[in-house]
Amino acid sequence: MKRMTKIITYLLSVLVLSCSFGNVAMAANGVSIVQDADMRFVTIPTTYEVETTYKNLEEYGFLNHAEDLFMDKQDNLYVADSGNNRVLKISPQGEVVAEYTEAFGVALKNPKGVYVHDDDETIWIADTDNYRVAVINQDGSDAQVFYRPESELLEESFTFAAQKIYMSNTGYMYVLSGTNLMKMDSKNDFRGYVGAATVPFSLSRLLIRMFGTQSQIERTVKQEPSAYDNFMIASDGMIYGLMSNEKTGQIRRLNSVGTNTYPDLVYGFEITLDDKNYTGMKFSDITVMDNGIITLCDRNTGLIYQYDQDGDLLAVFGGTGDKQGVYTNLVSIVHDSQGRLYALDYTANNITVLAPTKFIELVHQAVALYQAGDYAGAKSYWEQVLEIDSNYALARSGYGKVLFKEGRYKEAMDQYTLGGDREGYSDAFAEYRHDLFRNYFGWVCLAVVVLLGGFWFGFKRVKKYIDGVAHRIEYGGWL
Repeated sequence: MKRMTKIITYLLSVLVLSCSFGNVAMAANGVSIVQDADMRFVTIPTTYEVETTYKNLEEYGFLNHAEDLFMDKQDNLYVADSGNNRVLKISPQGEVVAEYTEAFGVALKNPKGVYVHDDDETIWIADTDNYRVAVINQDGSDAQVFYRPESELLEESFTFAAQKIYMSNTGYMYVLSGTNLMKMDSKNDFRGYVGAATVPFSLSRLLIRMFGTQSQIERTVKQEPSAYDNFMIASDGMIYGLMSNEKTGQIRRLNSVGTNTYPDLVYGFEITLDDKNYTGMKFSDITVMDNGIITLCDRNTGLIYQYDQDGDLLAVFGGTGDKQGVYTNLVSIVHDSQGRLYALDYTANNITVLAPTKFIELVHQAVALYQAGDYAGAKSYWEQVLEIDSNYALARSGYGKVLFKEGRYKEAMDQYTLGGDREGYSDAFAEYRHDLFRNYFGWVCLAVVVLLGGFWFGFKRVKKYIDGVAHRIEYGGWL
């Protein structure tokens, strides 16, 4: 009976996907999907399954419009329970082991972000409506506090309403306040905006920088900040940011100087639910695993996306609704050391724990090994992926990349064709054509020499014949 139910569910999901391009948010409910080369949505094997849901926290009650999650190195989950003005610590076993409600003698007020330092395990809280970042120890004792930094580079109207915090391995604190991603040091000094917009050349600006007062210079060189929705700092030290207001490049991977190094592509799906109701994308959070796999969530559609470091889409799952595995207002997502995902629903007031299936684990391993340069290892995992789903385009393309690295260009072309990877096919074809020319260059040269020799010999014979005919005509031989 269960098997029949699964078959019926799968067939219905395929029918829904084939009927409407626009209803991807609803069609993804219960299944995992990707887009093929022709931008059509196709189903793939299930990538994540619901393991459990945190909702009733017993003596700690229910969440109330919580807005942020953070996972420490011991797989303890921290929740910025904004509506309840507290931060909760949940053990790997799902039990609340600590509750933090104040810092420096002041009750927390609408805390929207939380971060735990790797070294000393201090808890950094974006105490939003108290306009501060409070740092406390695990036992709840006070450690440090940050307020609005004093700087002429900040507008007088700037409000330090911190919403998200991360510390870099260089000791700087990165804070999202409104849509501004700013950097501060341990002395509470403002060190600039991250990924700020480029300031165009101006002659007057140049003259002020050369001859103006220090105050004039500071005001003139002020950079306009870019608008960020959220961010995180991954284990590779890179800052990964989200910018839903952009048409392309909504995912940013910023290096130490604030330059984006992630492919400037279009990420996510724009959804039209009907002729009058349009749902735009609104990426709300991002998490990056140690293997480089990027997971982000969309609060408007409830969709969860996974990409690799090259911007390739691995899977899309989730959706909108009130059943298990879909969401009403998805605001935060993190992962633990086992690859499980934790998805926070702002409206449903719960946290869904998603366990990876064997299929997506194989995909992750293949991608990670390829990125690390272990092409033989990646090939083995791509083969296992294709045994599960021979139509998974990314596996075909990934397998083709491995064959390309091995110099097996003809086989790579076949895999790229099956995966709909036109760019990969073009690259492989160029190398295949080059190899053909190089391998048969000697024979080609010999053939050219033979043809030229034959042409020359034929030309001499024809010329001799023509000369003989001309001689006979000239001396009356044909008269």
